Amino acid sequence: MKVPISLLLVEDSEDDAELVVMELVRSGYSPSFRRVESAAALRAALEETEWDAVLSDFRLPGFGAEQALAILHESGKDLPFIILSGVVGAEEAVQLLKRGAHDFLNKDSLARLIPALERELREAKERRQRRRAEEELRILSLAVQQSPISVMITDRNGIISYVNPKFEEVSGYRSDEALGQRLDFIRFDQQEENPYQDLWATVRSGVEWRGECCNQRADGQIFWEYITVSPLKNALGAVTHFVAVKEDITVRRSYEEYLRRQAHFDPLTGLPNRMLLLDRVDQAIVQAQRNRGKAAVLCVDLDRFKHVNDTLGHAAGDALLKEAANRLAGCARESDTIARLAGDEFVLLLPGVDGSVGAQRVAQRVVDAFALPFGLEGQEHFVTASIGIALFPDDGVERQLLLRNADLAMYKAKELGRNGYQFFTADINIRMQERLALEARLRNALRRQELHLHFQPIMDLRNGQAIALEALLRWITADGISVPPDQFVPVAEEIGLIREIGDWAARKACELLRDRPEIPRVALNVSPRQLRVAGFADRMGELLAEHGLPAERLELEITESVLMDDASEAEANLRRLNEIGIRLVVDDFGTGYSSLAYLRRYPFKALKIDRSFVNAAPRDANAARLVEAVLAMARGLGLDAVAEGVETAEQLNFLRRRGCEMAQGFLLGRPQPVEKLPATLEAAGRMLRDTL
Repeated sequence: MKVPISLLLVEDSEDDAELVVMELVRSGYSPSFRRVESAAALRAALEETEWDAVLSDFRLPGFGAEQALAILHESGKDLPFIILSGVVGAEEAVQLLKRGAHDFLNKDSLARLIPALERELREAKERRQRRRAEEELRILSLAVQQSPISVMITDRNGIISYVNPKFEEVSGYRSDEALGQRLDFIRFDQQEENPYQDLWATVRSGVEWRGECCNQRADGQIFWEYITVSPLKNALGAVTHFVAVKEDITVRRSYEEYLRRQAHFDPLTGLPNRMLLLDRVDQAIVQAQRNRGKAAVLCVDLDRFKHVNDTLGHAAGDALLKEAANRLAGCARESDTIARLAGDEFVLLLPGVDGSVGAQRVAQRVVDAFALPFGLEGQEHFVTASIGIALFPDDGVERQLLLRNADLAMYKAKELGRNGYQFFTADINIRMQERLALEARLRNALRRQELHLHFQPIMDLRNGQAIALEALLRWITADGISVPPDQFVPVAEEIGLIREIGDWAARKACELLRDRPEIPRVALNVSPRQLRVAGFADRMGELLAEHGLPAERLELEITESVLMDDASEAEANLRRLNEIGIRLVVDDFGTGYSSLAYLRRYPFKALKIDRSFVNAAPRDANAARLVEAVLAMARGLGLDAVAEGVETAEQLNFLRRRGCEMAQGFLLGRPQPVEKLPATLEAAGRMLRDTL
């Protein structure tokens, strides 16, 4: 049977509210709820209906958890108040917990909702019981004996005359040990502040005092209590006794401390995280400005860390990161800050550094420290470091700019071969600005219809017939600028656009094949990143079926790097493409990890001899022998061989003499829009037939 529960949701998202309700239903509840988005609506709901709990988003337009909590307090209703948000910061959460919020949960972790809600409902019930007990305590002292919280009664001088059993349980002191002692005899002496001073100043004036105190149990254990001390007055209004009601809040204080640490320190390495680093950078900048000195930011990224993580597992990766943190600590001064930002990226902040010389000295120590192998799972692994350096004020006077420039310099160090350091320069900044501009334009290229497919014929050298067309991506911006593929395709791969662009290109190729039945087939270049996406092969099959095309009319060209890719998804996609009937071709064969074993492992139908060998073959004996070997290999494996980059009659004659039957290149036709293909194909065919 479903358990009824009534909830008041301070939430502006119907979808998020629905997720909460679904989680409750799934957990055996029958929820009734009202969703409010403003202070007025919340007040009205609290007045009109009795609720079991309030679940509040942290921030709504013009409203938020802080105001909602204040309104709940104003209403006088003691309801569990749980913050349910995806944006609340740890410090803000701690402040709201101090003001009376009972818990906060991340919207991405709704699995914690039911346990937290049930706990708070139980605790709300307990609070109601405690309040009744406190009220009865003012009237009937006998009820104190059964109180679920610690109760102490003192005379007007603060000398204890009574403690209840709960006090004995919590503090570890027997009643006879406490009687005659001062109220604060269990105070922890080593704390910086003494709240009892304020306590006595307040209650002796006849006013109730509430606050948190750090105390010490009889066994020496430290614990925290929330204490309410009330003066008891006689008929004449004179204070005769004080009643202290104390609640153990050690768990809550520990949770608050945990939140603070989570907000400022990396849980794996114990190093400061980004939030604390930013604060330290601000302090270093202020110090450098005051002393007219310098500070340095070193961005450190581990080389080939992903390989260790992927091959040995995350446990080994975590062990490596901890050891990396230790090595970095050995390279820094006590006044420096070492932080872990994310993944394998660390930052060294050097305040008061001696300019570039001092920063270079630390960077070299880091390089030397990482030259030693890491012992992981009984084996030695070499993981070096690439370091980017930015100086204040030379490379920026604001923290985000310094960190960004150090990061850019680090990527420059990786480009230059890794395992070294690089200072930020104006040239790096210019190149990055150009890259960012290109990336921004590329993101809108499809929407603006700036991407096009050009087609280059693949010709049969025996009869002059086109056996296929290779589809080549072209980007012509709105202002008529042609961006070379080798500039924008790598960017598309890095920013995750290659899947969308690849899908668009495949659709355009299928439309051409559908509308031009005279074209035997179209060859598409496929990025290794596309092959690592689950379902890529099935997507190609869907496009063929959608356009009513037989699979053999589509050909996919795969670079040799895929042959060395151990990704299971890539291998599964290749085998599925073969099952569908799509031809697979190795592109640029001979420039990468060419291996007979890998050719046998994957279901390829053809290979394309890289243009660099074709261009050199007529005049370079080594290149000629390589072309001959590839042709022989292809024949031995039953694969077609296509020579790329044929630009001269001399190259064409060389290929024919070696038995090459298929080729493409500028001599046989440049990449053209589809409208110009007929003339290109006719000219190429005539030339080939005339030279037979």
